[in-house]
This record gives sequence, C-alpha cells and structure tokens, in this order.
Amino acid sequence: MSDFNEIIVDVDKVNKAIKMEVPLVMTTYTLPRKVEHYIEQVVTIFLDYVKQSRLRDNVIYCIQELVVNAKKANTKRVYFIDRGLNLYDQNDYNQGMSTFKDDTLNNINYYLDLQRQQGLYIKLILHLKDGLITIEVRNNATITSSELDRVHKRLDKASEYEDMEDAILHLLDDSEGAGLGLVMLVIMLKKLGLESDAFELLNVGNETVARIIIPKNLQKAS
Repeated sequence: MSDFNEIIVDVDKVNKAIKMEVPLVMTTYTLPRKVEHYIEQVVTIFLDYVKQSRLRDNVIYCIQELVVNAKKANTKRVYFIDRGLNLYDQNDYNQGMSTFKDDTLNNINYYLDLQRQQGLYIKLILHLKDGLITIEVRNNATITSSELDRVHKRLDKASEYEDMEDAILHLLDDSEGAGLGLVMLVIMLKKLGLESDAFELLNVGNETVARIIIPKNLQKAS
C-alpha cells in the first residue's frame, strides 16, 4: 500500500493544455513525495504527447535536481531568518552555511513549516510553444550574487567534461552540492544533443529561475 495519498492526474486536462500551448503550472511549498510523484506523471504524459517519451528519465532527473535545489534555497532563506543572519552578507553567509546542513536535516519539518508560513514556493512550469518545450523551475528566494557567480563558473567548465565522472573528479566541493548537480544536468543535456545554452539560471524579479529549452522534434544524439 502507498505511504502517501496520491494526487490524481487529469490526463485529458493535461493533454488539452499541451494542445492549446497553455503552460502547465504546478506549485508546492514543501515538495512532499506525493507532489514529486504527481510531477513525474505529468512529465510522462507531456513527453508522450509530444512523442519524446525516450527523454522521460533524463527530463525527470533534471526536474528533480532543479526542484530539490529550489527547496534547499527556500529552506536556506528561512534558516538564515530564523537565526537572525543576513543571507546576502558574506560573513553571515559563511557562519550560517557552517551549520545549515546539520541543523536542517535534524529538524527539517520545522523549517518546512516556516517555508509554508512565509509563502516560499517551488513552481514547475511545462510549456510547449512554437516547437519548443520549455521547462522552468521557479522559487521566490533569489539566489545570491556569489552563489550565482559560483554556479555560472561551474557551468562554464561543464563543456570541458565528457562524462559525469570527470565532473565529479574536478568539481567536487563539500560546501556546496548544487553547483555540481547542475553541471551533471548540463552534461546530461549535452549527451541528448543539446548545447550548453539549453539551460540557464538567473534571477527574475523576486524569483530564481532555472530554465531548460528542448526542441520538440529533438533527434537522438549520435
């Protein structure tokens, strides 16, 4: 028996939205397992509709990486507020990050409740338009300039690596895992035949936006 109440997907509604080129938007505050499962089902329906079901495992991996990063960013935001630290001050940032992982793992439900109370969301958007599949993961805790700079430097290096083992060997950093995960994401997209500009990470207003763009008729890489 399932250990969570499954969210039922309205397949007809999903297919109608894809056909009409209307964005499919899924929003969560804490990313429980039932929402992750729902996302996987919607992604499967979406890719089946555009006849790209072969991309399912790769796309779901990428989305999981992005939504978990967004959840971590929101948790980081409330953690710093709860401790009276300024996320955008380098000294406070270093102090907070020295205890962030252990403290939040040991009391994650407390910090997830804070995220919900403060309206910090994770939003996944799937959109087929003009022959392009756009996947966006948005969260309303903007990434700091130092974090964004560090990630962009890693992404610039991603083109130098042919496989994930190379990336792990050269880029492993115990203090920040997200950058490495995004490099692995870019390498995966590269193996699908996509260029590095198929993925971008940026701040838009009060949101951090991670975006992947895939041609609807993407051919299998040789």
